[in-house]
Amino acid sequence: MAIVKKANNINIQVSNNYTNLCKVSSEESEHVIIEATKQNLELSSQKRAILQGFGKDGKGEEGCKEGVIKVSQKLIGKAKRDPGFNFDGTKSEDMYFADSPASSASIKNDPVFKLNDPTLGAYLDQLMESLSIGDMETVALEMSDRFKKGTGGTYKSETLNKEIANNPAFIKYHAAFLADLKKELKKNDYDPSSMGIISMGLLNFSSFWDKVSGLGITVHQVWSVKAEILNYSYNKCTKMWNGKLKYTFYDHYGLDWDDIVKHGGDRIPQYHTGDFFKAWYILQHYRTAKPFITEMERSVDLYGNSDKD
Repeated sequence: MAIVKKANNINIQVSNNYTNLCKVSSEESEHVIIEATKQNLELSSQKRAILQGFGKDGKGEEGCKEGVIKVSQKLIGKAKRDPGFNFDGTKSEDMYFADSPASSASIKNDPVFKLNDPTLGAYLDQLMESLSIGDMETVALEMSDRFKKGTGGTYKSETLNKEIANNPAFIKYHAAFLADLKKELKKNDYDPSSMGIISMGLLNFSSFWDKVSGLGITVHQVWSVKAEILNYSYNKCTKMWNGKLKYTFYDHYGLDWDDIVKHGGDRIPQYHTGDFFKAWYILQHYRTAKPFITEMERSVDLYGNSDKD
């Protein structure tokens, strides 16, 4: 636990109970007055509690003579390719369906190709079940079902959002992007509306745990991403800024021929895993299944001080 208080005057007055529970507490002000004379006053936080008092010296948002920058929403980051398309703007191969591509003609000679659609669908479900657990198995089977029905469109899942929220790969990814964002904010006097679009890399879920728990088979590497800053505010007097950073990740639930070249002979985690991948491909490119976009979101609270960033 850490409690830091910096002020010329801090006056806390209660008639009965005053409780302040948090791991990190930071109070910065010329004057802080917290007073409860009849009822209890309780301040609690699992993570971080910040109390800032601006008093009557003109440093609050309304009284800051230097001004306050506010941006309700702004696109600040984006991958070099869009959902469904390659870097050069052409349609991604894994988003085609019922196209019988010449590059994969050899699969017509594979025994799996002769299986009927229900059997191929069962193979796909078995692949999803063998590489996912718990709630993520439910997600994987929902995705398989949407694919087999030919629904297309965009798939979203709160379970999937929660799964990526605290994933080590995302935490590392966010730290790297946040460092880039702070650099750009500083270059642009902490005004996001003056910023250009930051080029973003792609998030990859490739750990052993990702591979066995579900993110590996349902997403693996995201295809595209964008980042937006929401409800941003920068007080030029106090130098404090805050807002919310919203990531939107996109992936394709579909296969291209390279996926079969890589995984068509797999024997792990099950002996017929390679055949399960072939079933997925055949359903998409030679039968009636349809790929779709998977959309995932993650929002992170932002705060900082331009004098300390």
